[in-house]
Amino acid sequence: MFIFSVIAFAALILSIVSTFYAIKGRYQLYWIAAIGIYIFSFIAGFSIGQITVGFTFVLLALAIGHTFNMIKNKLHFTTFLGVGLLVGFFMVVFVDDYWLFFPIMFFS
Repeated sequence: MFIFSVIAFAALILSIVSTFYAIKGRYQLYWIAAIGIYIFSFIAGFSIGQITVGFTFVLLALAIGHTFNMIKNKLHFTTFLGVGLLVGFFMVVFVDDYWLFFPIMFFS
């Protein structure tokens, strides 16, 4: 379906642009980037979606760190980035796909 391709790539572009501006200092955009990559991962499904859903956890870790003002220097940033990568890796490797996409799968 063409519309799903449009939605998926729009969400991916939104996520990339939001991540770029979030790194530049508009930290609240990490939340938008996380939602965008999550939507892209769900629509991309069982091909590249399995890999990209792990990046959602990286963006969520950075969003949480900046929201609660826990990231004050590069060491803190690197720590949250590492935690997000570890959580994302373990979620992709060990958790069933149904649970990774539970909020969307619950309503479909």
